[in-house]
Amino acid sequence: MATQEYTQCYRHFLKEIGFRYEPLASHNAQYWGAFHHWMLEILGPTFSWTNQQLAELEHIAGTIPERAFPYASMAIKLLYARLTAIAFIIDDSITDEVFNTHLVQFSDRLYRGEDQQHPLLALYHDTLKELSQIHGQDAVVRGLALVPWLNHADACLMEKQLFIMESKRSEADGAELARLSKEDKLASKFPHYLRYKSGISEAYVAGIFKADKDQCLPWTKYIKAVPDIVFFIEITNDVLSFHKEEMESETYNLIHFRTRSTAASGNMLGTGPDGIWTCYDTLRVLCDEIRDATHRIDGLLRLEECERKLRGDDSVSEIDDIDIAVAMQWRGWRHGFISYHLECRRYKLDFLREMVEAEQNGENS
Repeated sequence: MATQEYTQCYRHFLKEIGFRYEPLASHNAQYWGAFHHWMLEILGPTFSWTNQQLAELEHIAGTIPERAFPYASMAIKLLYARLTAIAFIIDDSITDEVFNTHLVQFSDRLYRGEDQQHPLLALYHDTLKELSQIHGQDAVVRGLALVPWLNHADACLMEKQLFIMESKRSEADGAELARLSKEDKLASKFPHYLRYKSGISEAYVAGIFKADKDQCLPWTKYIKAVPDIVFFIEITNDVLSFHKEEMESETYNLIHFRTRSTAASGNMLGTGPDGIWTCYDTLRVLCDEIRDATHRIDGLLRLEECERKLRGDDSVSEIDDIDIAVAMQWRGWRHGFISYHLECRRYKLDFLREMVEAEQNGENS
């Protein structure tokens, strides 16, 4: 798939949701200093990663909360940066058989109240206890914040087994390929189910609406938007990861799985030869689905009304400070999460960020 094709999808999608790229105003030396110390002195000794690997992980995990939680305290940002770093290591270590012998026992030991035997998993457990403490007596939001991190370990093990099955697909003969194609056709919901199981998006949703330990926004103000926010986080990440994954010839991802399922169904006319459904078609549809989800979230959280209220529009009298906090923290995540992908070295999207900036400068000139 040509870079030009998905670049066009990206630009159209970002324009339709009203994305505005703004570079970070300043570098938070205190935040990065504290996170760097934790990476080297606390996380580093728990696993056999090199300093170079840890440095790249520090960049990835530290940038997400810095960029996407603009209203959060440093304590909240550091907590999510630490959890994200550990989750990345777990995800990237599914081929480490020694580590996996501990990982398969993670949830069992946790539920039994037993100590984790691997230092990385012990650190993970301790950090999750910190996350639980900041939510006080709010069991609903605590569930949103904690459960995805707990499930992440088991989801990585599930992905390992599925990856082994997927790698054997190229060896299948004609009859086996026909059976697999039938499975793809019937399991049309599976690509998104797999993405949801392996993701930790609900935990980030809880973080969006928890700027500091003392902030207790009523979950009733945003709970109906949670399914769409989860979808926004997961699918935006997959869409903006696609360029990197295509460059690396990676096909174990949502876009390829959904493309295969849609093509096998024969129900959709694609842009490929003889109307074959392609990854470009899937990418285009996913961008439209993210756009629609974004607009639903904006409507449910009354973003436009809150923005009008902040501009001094007295006709919007029923909006209160809680409504404004909910809407602004969502808007901060929406723009910040996309900006993170445009800036992070992992995704190789410098070219897209430059295009977006050029278009914005042209509009302002």
